[in-house]
Amino acid sequence: MTSRRRRIDVARVAILALGLGLCTWTAGCVPKAGPKPGGAADFSAEALDRDMVHVPGGAFLYGMTQEERLNAATSAGVHADLVRDHSQRSVLALPGFWIDRHPVTRGQFARFLKDTGYFILRNGWVVGWRELTGSWPPDRPGTEALPMIGVNAEDAEAYARWAGKRLPTEAEWELAARGTDGRLYPWGNAPSEDACYEGEGNLPFSASFPVGSWPAGASPCGALDMVGLVCQYVRTISGDKTHILTGSSVFHTQPYSRMATARFGWDPGMRNYAAGFRCASDTPPAGGAAAASYRPGPRVLPKPLAIRRDLYLKESISLRGTETATLEIRVPWFPESVWLIDVPESTLGPFIGANMWPKPGTTVQWEVAPDGRRAAYVREEGEQRLAFEALVHSNRVQFAFETRGIPNVAQLAHTVCMKTISPFFSSQERMTQGIVHDGKLFRVADMSAGFRPNWRANLTVEERLPYYWSLEEAAPVVNHAVLRSYDGTAFVARVGPGPCRAWGNSSIPCTHLVPLREQPVQKGSVIFFIGPLEELAREIEADRA
Repeated sequence: MTSRRRRIDVARVAILALGLGLCTWTAGCVPKAGPKPGGAADFSAEALDRDMVHVPGGAFLYGMTQEERLNAATSAGVHADLVRDHSQRSVLALPGFWIDRHPVTRGQFARFLKDTGYFILRNGWVVGWRELTGSWPPDRPGTEALPMIGVNAEDAEAYARWAGKRLPTEAEWELAARGTDGRLYPWGNAPSEDACYEGEGNLPFSASFPVGSWPAGASPCGALDMVGLVCQYVRTISGDKTHILTGSSVFHTQPYSRMATARFGWDPGMRNYAAGFRCASDTPPAGGAAAASYRPGPRVLPKPLAIRRDLYLKESISLRGTETATLEIRVPWFPESVWLIDVPESTLGPFIGANMWPKPGTTVQWEVAPDGRRAAYVREEGEQRLAFEALVHSNRVQFAFETRGIPNVAQLAHTVCMKTISPFFSSQERMTQGIVHDGKLFRVADMSAGFRPNWRANLTVEERLPYYWSLEEAAPVVNHAVLRSYDGTAFVARVGPGPCRAWGNSSIPCTHLVPLREQPVQKGSVIFFIGPLEELAREIEADRA
């Protein structure tokens, strides 16, 4: 999970977009020519930058009580640790401030890119989902009123400085979201399907709404889309991280995630498909705050996707090598999905991993068979060698490494990272992750919160980063980790060569296997399965090395 804290290089698509001038912006605005294809009228990026609401200062109830925390977990049928990362109850006092009425939109961010030439990093953490979301470049016609996504804290701070603002603290954000009376949601104390989108998974990654589409969800100060549209970067008020995500997104499925107290940890230097932001200021914007004339069009709910069971074992899985050390896997019976396996994710000897890309001379030269059923590379430097090969066999992808002259090669298995970007399996709330043992599924959501194995022994609550999940202590030792689809009919199993512990994060999400002892063979497989759990257990056993 390596964070890149400086801007380097730029996606080729970004270079092209910036070189062409990011569309035909005039005075920073999209021409006002009636409703846009995305369902928004009178959109003006400049006007939205000035559309801020005032949040009165004073004392307010911050966070949630332990009783509220337990009630939220019990109502959702999950372990109480899944709401551990909500802010904790206290009484805080803040001076008054201003906050954007809406999250920053793609049209606003595109104007910022054009004006500044700011670069957005493309590495192993944005390969795959950027294409599925259709979010880049952000000046695509008809998407200007959608919330900007895929930014990190540095990007958000840069935009805020350019706009003469700053990011809110998490305390300021929560005050703006819920007011002073300690309500759980911006609109009150109970969930409301009229106030924000309440999804149950299976959404395409292009799913979104123009900002302001849920007026019934307005907070007491008049801020919109505080929860349920896009997660928002804020500055932390405690702990060792500078920023954290609040607000939840259309991809969150649990009521407690839409509470104003919810926090979604993420390394501030990384980007994901649900991360956006809004700005704050101690003073009104230059020229004075003014409500934009922009109005979203009629609200259109996204259409959930369905697993293509009719294609299972009839159409072949396909492999593709990327310019990084990342293998891309497409599975036809899971539409609009992609699995990315970083092989490896981190640097090994002289060979940089996927998350360190790009650097000069580091493009990986993949060899891919015409039918997409084999992908391989060989990387050599002097006497050192790192070779990788993956093969498709029916409903699985089997892979192996060959190394020579590389120190610490035992760490290779630790740094093979499988990122799942799928409407059917990607859960930001740890609802799909688990293992299989004795024919039973052990869900992460049913167990106490773990942390990253083999990292540090003595972690405080703040240091146990919320985006990690682990089955290090709460589950039996097995040789795999699984993801179960939201409807319970399909599975993806990451299988290793021997006993291991499983861990990962929830924000992409990713899966790692940590062997309990050094393995002489560096290999593994991924099984893409439709059917009952008992049959999956037999397939995993058959795949054991």
